Amino acid sequence: MVGAANTREGAVWLTETNQGYALTSMGSFSPSDAEKGMLYFLSKTPSQSSRILIDSLKRPVHTALADLNGDNFFDFVTCEFAKWTGKLTWWKNDGYGNLRPNVLRNMPGAIKAYTHDLNKDSLLDIIALFGQGDEGIFAYYNEGNDKFREERLLQFPPSYGSSFFDLFDYDGDGDLDIIYTNGDNADYPPINKPYHGIRIFENNGNSQFKEVLFYPLQGAYQAIPKDFDQDGDLDIAAISFFPDFQQRPEESFVFLENQGDWQFKAQTFPQNNLGRWLVMDTGDLDKDGDLDILLGSLTLEVIPDLGLVDQWIAKGIPFILLENLKK
Repeated sequence: MVGAANTREGAVWLTETNQGYALTSMGSFSPSDAEKGMLYFLSKTPSQSSRILIDSLKRPVHTALADLNGDNFFDFVTCEFAKWTGKLTWWKNDGYGNLRPNVLRNMPGAIKAYTHDLNKDSLLDIIALFGQGDEGIFAYYNEGNDKFREERLLQFPPSYGSSFFDLFDYDGDGDLDIIYTNGDNADYPPINKPYHGIRIFENNGNSQFKEVLFYPLQGAYQAIPKDFDQDGDLDIAAISFFPDFQQRPEESFVFLENQGDWQFKAQTFPQNNLGRWLVMDTGDLDKDGDLDILLGSLTLEVIPDLGLVDQWIAKGIPFILLENLKK
């Protein structure tokens, strides 16, 4: 049995630990600098009440958990996207219920953060994506004694609309490469941008990254590289929250089957317009030995009005499970 808690608007990220779940609540889905965001802890022990770990965050969208200083306590890395005044912060856990904030970057637009020993010195580093003006991917190298050194790994133009990134081994050399999407297109009115899409950046082994693949996808919001068809190479499942709904609405979800040497055959599914896909995850949900895909929808206005919002509301589809029929 898991504890429950009343949250403010926008429960956006959940991380499981042995003791319970860390839940991030945005506080405001709409762009805002209001300090309404929170990090909650939901206990797996019925007798323990849920509690607020961190309060008064500015529109947090992601939280990473890791023991950053080797003291056997989970520390936290919060991404406060906010609007004008967000930041990236790591919170030192003293083991007695106290969390001390250490600001890594005092800028808005923090989207996602991972912890990984990037330079192989046996210390966990932090790698984070920022949008909202000064866009890029930053490394925060752990120098010990609770000190981190910032280094920009990749810089993007402020018009890119960074939306997602992940770390994976693109070339099988043991170093982590980067898959990245840019497609945030909440301009008024939105215009198609040929530089929106999926990019892969290869790590040369010294945390220097170069672009080795670009797949155009208008409004790209997330891309997951996995061997979905189990043929030994990586395919890509991708969603777009801002596709060209007039000309190419089928690009709201695209499955890119790797034909070899990172050449792709693009496919989708017939009911791709049943929702507006904002989030996506994968896993073997039916326990049959292959990876399925779960899509989550957010109903938001489309410009120009094509009647899609009314359709989405009438159908009431919050998510869709794409069952992999490989097995």
